Amino acid sequence: MIFWIILAALTLALIAWIAWPLLRPGTGNMAGAEYDAAVYYDQLQELERDRTRGLIDETQAEAARGEIERRLLAAGRAAGLSGKPRHQRHLALAALLAILVPLASVPLYLDLGRPSLPNQPFALREAPPEATDGVVAAARSRLQEAEARAEESPDDAQPWFDLGRLRLVAGDVDGAEIALARARELDPTRMEIASAHGESLARISDGLVTPAAREAFETALAGNSGDPRARYFLALADYQAGYEQDALEAWSSLAGDAPADAPWLATVRARVTDTARELGHDPADWLPRTVAADTTVGGRGPTSEDIAAAQNLNDDERQAMIQGMVDNLAARLEDEPDDLAGWRMLARSWEMLGNPGAAAQAYTRAIALEPDHAETLLRAAITSAESGDTVAARAHFVRLRELIPPEADAHRMVSEAIARLDADSGER
Repeated sequence: MIFWIILAALTLALIAWIAWPLLRPGTGNMAGAEYDAAVYYDQLQELERDRTRGLIDETQAEAARGEIERRLLAAGRAAGLSGKPRHQRHLALAALLAILVPLASVPLYLDLGRPSLPNQPFALREAPPEATDGVVAAARSRLQEAEARAEESPDDAQPWFDLGRLRLVAGDVDGAEIALARARELDPTRMEIASAHGESLARISDGLVTPAAREAFETALAGNSGDPRARYFLALADYQAGYEQDALEAWSSLAGDAPADAPWLATVRARVTDTARELGHDPADWLPRTVAADTTVGGRGPTSEDIAAAQNLNDDERQAMIQGMVDNLAARLEDEPDDLAGWRMLARSWEMLGNPGAAAQAYTRAIALEPDHAETLLRAAITSAESGDTVAARAHFVRLRELIPPEADAHRMVSEAIARLDADSGER
């Protein structure tokens, strides 16, 4: 009932907002003489206000009044007026709109809206409830801790760098730029800080690589020629400047140098494909051979026919199709158990399908083939924790910590994760 009262109030407010300009006096459709009469009448009122405020004396006011009245009478005779100029009100149009607005809007809402749908917290609209509770709380806790460390050590670049990266992940681009700029000011020689600062500057500009962002990426690349972020954004700067061919060559080179499980590889591949087609090239000529093979029939990825078919399916059918492709990949890997890239791809696919337990198992198979791959160990630890296997999660985190230098910030973060797992185990 409250909903319908609010809806009625909003409808009345909208009707009033639409109808008021049609009901109030106006001169928009007057004839020329009528309009002149209205102007002269307003001039008389303004003259009287000026005389009252003492801006002109009585003699000046009388002389001006006589001239304006003479012109007003002449305009009035031409328009057939007497006294005040008349004004038009669009009463019929206002009444028509007052009737049509609710008659049109209410049926439209009943057809397209869902008044019976219960409220849903905003955070839960982006992810299922089970994926938000611990993750959001942990992210918020880490961000608060980083802010506290930055306040405690305002002249230390590392806390500001940590804070900037966390804000960047959280979507607070403006806050990230401020923190990263401070970190870069305190330690201008650290190339990873310059690279992250460049990304924050580009994201503030809605993806446009500004001169300041380009300078930051060039600084990062000067110290680390393999920095993928700097290479990607500098190619994007070339593309935005009209050097599409140079950008295509740079992105193609980056895709060729990327590890098979790099999380940003899909973005680079998409850039290569789109830019090659835009320039009239065959994308397969610019993609690394292994990547190009993955997109053909019989490879690990969907074909163009698969993608076209998926676009014509409903959500359930599309989900079933994706599930079938993942099952086929899993079956193939049982016959080819030494395919390291395949196990990593299967793990990521299970993650996207919301099955952390299956993802953790696939990551474990990949770890058996390459025990010291830090990214795989991290994803295996996270998915194991999400699936409830805290023993496996702790083991992966411990192995990961052994690979990280003790002075690195990542070493401290992994240690904190292990401590949380131990604390949770102790509470149980």
